[in-house]
Amino acid sequence: MKIGVLILAHNNPNQLKQLVDILKTDFQIFIHLDKKSCIDSDIFANEPNVCVIKNHKVYWGSVNIVLATLDLIKLAFEHNCDYYILISGSDLPILKNQDIIKEIRKNPEISYFDYHSLPREDWPLNGGFERLQLFWEKIEKPNVTSYSIKSLLFSLCRNIQRVFHLKRKLLPVTYYGGAQWFNLSKEAVEYLLNYIEENPKFLKSFNYTLISDEIFFHTLLLNSPIRHKIENDKKRYIDWDTGPERPRILRIEDYDKIIKSNGFFARKFDEKIDDEICKKILQRINL
Repeated sequence: MKIGVLILAHNNPNQLKQLVDILKTDFQIFIHLDKKSCIDSDIFANEPNVCVIKNHKVYWGSVNIVLATLDLIKLAFEHNCDYYILISGSDLPILKNQDIIKEIRKNPEISYFDYHSLPREDWPLNGGFERLQLFWEKIEKPNVTSYSIKSLLFSLCRNIQRVFHLKRKLLPVTYYGGAQWFNLSKEAVEYLLNYIEENPKFLKSFNYTLISDEIFFHTLLLNSPIRHKIENDKKRYIDWDTGPERPRILRIEDYDKIIKSNGFFARKFDEKIDDEICKKILQRINL
């Protein structure tokens, strides 16, 4: 069974290299490096199981995250992967490679991600709908002055929309949202790619939206004929509650909670904030 691990990365090259070194022996690795990133893709030049692309400048909230993820999915599909796992360069596995593979092989037709129909009570902006119904600027910062002006104009536009109840027309589907990270079966990926090719207006409808990576894939697949093969489980340990960051950057005091979770991976880690937890997780995986 050929399992592709898709990684969105932009910083901490040493941490990314350690992550890839753990996974590359048993998985095919596909990395999208943020086009703004200073990480040199040549660090993976001699790795036969690692493919690197650098197609998009990625900003938080930007639709470019969706585009970068789609490029990774397409690349992995071209390499005939049987299963697809999306993580970030700030993640670490909390199971050994073979244990992850064993769990996937039990139900290879099942996909996993976190989802909830919109509106979500725990999401601001009208439960997430204003991410789609209002016009949001494309989040780019090549020039601070022009970006600030553009942001001001779009903010004014959104205020006008709210005052006069001018909402963008949504597609006739049930919208879903959740964490962007997923585990997808080959069947799900085939459906996703075919749908986008046959219905280009679906992707186009997410232009000028906000944080669409948390809605796009969920909505497409949960309105599909294979939704009964999707389980509401992200298979990751993520702490949105404790802070001070959202999500929390995991530290050594989180170790017991991490390893007792049912996740394949945990996020997020930052060796500059707590290198001890990274070393302890890696040591556990390598035992």
